[in-house]
Amino acid sequence: MDPKLFFSNNFLDGTITSLIDSQQRPAPSVLVIGAGISGIAAARILHDASFKVTLLESRDRLGGRIHTDDSFGCPVDMGASWLHGVCNENPLAPLIRSLGLTLYRTSGDDSVLYDHDLESCMLFDIDGHQVPQQTVVEVGETFKRILEETGKVRDEHPEDISVSEAISIVLDRHPQLRQQGLAHEVLQWYICRMEAWFAADADMISLQTWDQASAIVVVEEHVLSGGHGLMVEGYKPVINALAKDIDIRLNH
Repeated sequence: MDPKLFFSNNFLDGTITSLIDSQQRPAPSVLVIGAGISGIAAARILHDASFKVTLLESRDRLGGRIHTDDSFGCPVDMGASWLHGVCNENPLAPLIRSLGLTLYRTSGDDSVLYDHDLESCMLFDIDGHQVPQQTVVEVGETFKRILEETGKVRDEHPEDISVSEAISIVLDRHPQLRQQGLAHEVLQWYICRMEAWFAADADMISLQTWDQASAIVVVEEHVLSGGHGLMVEGYKPVINALAKDIDIRLNH
């Protein structure tokens, strides 16, 4: 075919004109609502793909549940603070590594609710004295037993009750599982750590469903390997890196 004829035909049917228009057309605009980690990550991907992005956040800060407080002279994460699954499958891990941030490894295993290596937990009493490691381990094993017994309570109660109420029932049935003095305080620490995982008090955690998510994850083999680590510098540098050069409107 004559190249001139080909060009003429395509120009007349609008093919080339449409191509030129698309190249000259401004990048699509996208409005992302919410500057938590998900919103910021979405805005980052869209921005890097040449979209014109505006990120709206109702608060006066970024991060949502991620909030690093520097008022004590050092970074303290008030919300998210761990990296669960220190491996390349975790999309945060390469980013954290590229930013040169430090991870304090709290556990090398992939447990969800409590560490299998209970000896790694170093606790201190209100006077600053270290709790004997043997006490930490023994009370940890007792806590595991208590959780196992709450499973029996669940089978007996078709209606849902809280984990706190179930623990009380277990301790009434098995008084030998009750702890006294320092051991009681350590047991409360284990309960508090459970509450931290669910971001709720034990009297608000459902006995019927508290372990379902963990069971599903294990069965489907979605637990990320690599154990767990605390963000020494806090999560703020991650938020700041993702938000760089994005049009952000706070208090909106």
